[in-house]
Amino acid sequence: MSKAYVVDASVFAPLMIILGRELRDVMRRYEFHMLDLTPYEVCNAFWKESLKLGKLPAEDAVTLCRLAVKLSEYAVIHRLAEMNIEKLMEAALNDSVTVYDASYLELAAELGVPVASNDKDILVNASKHGVRAYGLKEFIRVIQR
Repeated sequence: MSKAYVVDASVFAPLMIILGRELRDVMRRYEFHMLDLTPYEVCNAFWKESLKLGKLPAEDAVTLCRLAVKLSEYAVIHRLAEMNIEKLMEAALNDSVTVYDASYLELAAELGVPVASNDKDILVNASKHGVRAYGLKEFIRVIQR
């Protein structure tokens, strides 16, 4: 079983809610790899839950965003400038996925580690890149073993 995973915002944001304080300990046991934009996307998810969906009080959205940024300090952050742009764009164009989704797939392929995502395009296309993909529920089972 892998001890390192590429984790996207669609998994990281709910992990914060589901695992709470335990997430920091999980991130100490497992190596989480994220894109530099992942904390922004996580904050955006909490903004949406608050402002657009009315499911989260604004002060909780702010607190969770601050916590997401703090927790990202326990992750290995990868910048777009460090990635192979040609391979990334080729993957996005060939798979008809966003550059953002292709970035997660290419990062996981480059590192040789699984990707954790709830994004359908990532889950469907992972095998084309030789990458194992975990949805949220399956990923939680893996990291809580």
